[in-house]
Amino acid sequence: MLIVFRIADDPQQAGLLTTAAAGIFILPFFVFSAFAGNLADSFEKTALIRQIKLAEIVIMLFGGWALLSENLWALFVLLFLMGAQSAFFGPLKYAILPEHLAEHELTQGNAWLSGSTFLAILLGTLLGGWVILTENGVLFMAGLVIFMAFLGYFASLKIPVSHLRPEPIKPPFKLFKLTHQEVSAARNHAQAFLAVMAISWFWFLGAAYLSQIPVLVKALGGDESVVLAFLVTFTVGIALGAFLVNRWVPKFSALSALRYHGVLLASLSVFIALSSGLMATISLPEPASLQTASVFFSDWIAVLIWLTFLAIPVLGGIYIVPLYTHLQTHSPEYFRGRMIAVNNIINALLMVLSSLFFLLCYGLGLDLITIFYVIAGLNVLVAMALHRHWQCLARLPIVEVEV
Repeated sequence: MLIVFRIADDPQQAGLLTTAAAGIFILPFFVFSAFAGNLADSFEKTALIRQIKLAEIVIMLFGGWALLSENLWALFVLLFLMGAQSAFFGPLKYAILPEHLAEHELTQGNAWLSGSTFLAILLGTLLGGWVILTENGVLFMAGLVIFMAFLGYFASLKIPVSHLRPEPIKPPFKLFKLTHQEVSAARNHAQAFLAVMAISWFWFLGAAYLSQIPVLVKALGGDESVVLAFLVTFTVGIALGAFLVNRWVPKFSALSALRYHGVLLASLSVFIALSSGLMATISLPEPASLQTASVFFSDWIAVLIWLTFLAIPVLGGIYIVPLYTHLQTHSPEYFRGRMIAVNNIINALLMVLSSLFFLLCYGLGLDLITIFYVIAGLNVLVAMALHRHWQCLARLPIVEVEV
């Protein structure tokens, strides 16, 4: 919000800076995820979670200073540190669920984890996007992020201690060598690795939309309130999809239940293309007269855009939760933390590729709506490949290879 509405001089610069910010946040997942997965499989997870949440307090103290100083480079450093903290936390929060939940409870557990995560993102989006542009908003947000870090640490004290006592793993010191080693090992577990690839494509799509929503809305003639409306729609949509899975499919862990996930993914392309087509028809105001949410949504085409846009994250939430359950249930216990770390690595790769994809498209002179048409076409190709691979794996016995 600061970049688009205060720092950037034009939409092109806004797109480049927001893309750079997203890339800086994702980079630590490449660097640290493999090591983080080894830690998750080597030590008691609850203790590690508490230590990581304690480190988050230190990071947010720096973050409060970075906000108050209004230093863009310090905020970029903060994004890198937050990405590193997330890279270490991610394998733990998913790998610990099978230690406390029965297999038939995992889909519900993942639905609550995913849904509540996106609702938290929603609250942060509302407060951050709205407050940061108000008078004294920076001071308020600096205090709030520090308060939330302390709240997160105290919440971690309520997590039950794991009953498992894993054997410590001695990973090689070279992080990139370790990353290659863990990704290669993960490929031996075909069903879990296919879930990783399917999840990662979801994050390619999610990164594409989340990073470009402010630019897209401003191009459509909406102001900050419209940006918030679309960000809220995206996060609520994914949470709603996750809770629908929790309600409708409480035991969604069998491979046969995922055989038609490619069809679900292909349906996303329909709404992406439909939403893009509607965006192309909306009449744009002069740049100096950005519309508030009440004015913007008074146009029936804008309402249709919003409805088609809502369908995309709802389908995404329905798509993603069973995949996380499948990933957990088809990863051997001794490798579960590292498999989730590999998932984070591939997720990060696809999100970075999403950023590079936009940079390339901008460099070729494509406008944002045309880029979304291209994404819809790519999504159809991925859906076809995913459907074919699920069908093939469904006919094979489950064979886990020792690593």
